[in-house]
Amino acid sequence: MLLIPSLSWGLTFKDGKQVDSEVVSETTLKDNFQTSNNKSIFISDSELNEFLNLSNNHKLKACGYNNFKPNWEIIDKDLDDRISGYNSRMDNNHLVEGEFSKEVFSKFIEAAMYAQVSSDLEIKERLFEKLYHWSNNEALLGTTICYNRNPNDKVRPHCEGEWSDPDGQDLAPIKDASVSLDIALGLNYIYPLFFLDYKADDFRHETIKKYLKKWQMRFPPSPEFYWGVQMAWMIPNIHFKNQNNKKYIGEIKNMIRGANRWMNKDGSLKDRTTRGNRALWYHHTAVAEAFLAMEMARAHNVELPKDYEEKFLNAVDLFHKAYLDNSYITKWAKKAHNSQFDKNKPDYQSFNKDLSSIAFGGYWFWGFQYRYPEHPFSQYLEEELPHNARNLKADDSIGVPLGCIYNSLAKPEGYEPNIKPEIIETECTPTKKLAFKKGTNTPIWIEVCE
Repeated sequence: MLLIPSLSWGLTFKDGKQVDSEVVSETTLKDNFQTSNNKSIFISDSELNEFLNLSNNHKLKACGYNNFKPNWEIIDKDLDDRISGYNSRMDNNHLVEGEFSKEVFSKFIEAAMYAQVSSDLEIKERLFEKLYHWSNNEALLGTTICYNRNPNDKVRPHCEGEWSDPDGQDLAPIKDASVSLDIALGLNYIYPLFFLDYKADDFRHETIKKYLKKWQMRFPPSPEFYWGVQMAWMIPNIHFKNQNNKKYIGEIKNMIRGANRWMNKDGSLKDRTTRGNRALWYHHTAVAEAFLAMEMARAHNVELPKDYEEKFLNAVDLFHKAYLDNSYITKWAKKAHNSQFDKNKPDYQSFNKDLSSIAFGGYWFWGFQYRYPEHPFSQYLEEELPHNARNLKADDSIGVPLGCIYNSLAKPEGYEPNIKPEIIETECTPTKKLAFKKGTNTPIWIEVCE
């Protein structure tokens, strides 16, 4: 692995001056996407350009795209008109109208990143046409609107009251709105990265831009920080200011200060590590956001609070220990904030043990290895994550597959991915041999090829 120096942060703001915060309003939104600021708020232009200048062959290997084919069967199902029917716990996916749109979006992102790293213009054209089709049909805009742009009246009355049922089985329209926003904002984040410069004079761009802009009024302003929904909607507020060539450094500073307040010195994360039998999952998603906040600060030369990195690394350590032994998180999980907790199974955590398949926030597994290559958790991930992990190619939380970028930058050109050896079948006549069951004196017959 290419060793990257540990985090170093700029001590001044842009041009040595602090930039004041502004509030996004409908009247200040411009009609065209601008890129005079960073092309993406998540990564600096210098690192993005370094990634883009790597050879296609290197990026294809580093991002696990060897022998990849877009899943057109899923993508062509298209985004639905709306999402409707989630309960507060979000464990009723099979009953939710439009729920399949999440998978459509995920496969679209995988294919978009592949088109980018492979320079496959045929696939890029098909995806661009698909984005135009969704835009022209106003996909997902039929989802209920739950948020206002008024900071004093952020949630509309019909969307209040989630978790009114302690088991989370109450219908929660605000979840429908949040999921639709995750998808639509993901499209907003990838458009300037993957499609804005593609056939720049094509008429389809205008339709896409108008569609993407309609989502700017569907999330609230973000004066106060909390974990989840893209860090209290701070990410999209920053993104649209970036795209509209507005000042936003003040918002990044506010986000960093908020994230720091919501991290505890023991590594626990406020209202996340205490989420009952889903505590490990919510801790993971908050660690991802804490990492992303650092990355955004790095990209914009914003200084971190002096104890931020220490608390973040403690949160990573907590995740690592709790992932290996769920009982480690129980002392926090038993508080059962907005969650379920079974006292008869106190150490049970509903969490996917396959880290490579976690596409929601999974970018931090790769980003952490890139920034902290010598850390024990990085070394564990180096062995644990396969070269074709799903979270290299897609991310369901912000849309941008940062894992692909991080791993491409971390690995030197010409490296070969660690591939588990395949079992090669050979023609032979198996013979039976007497052996003993592992750890016992119990005799068993096994068949072997010699």
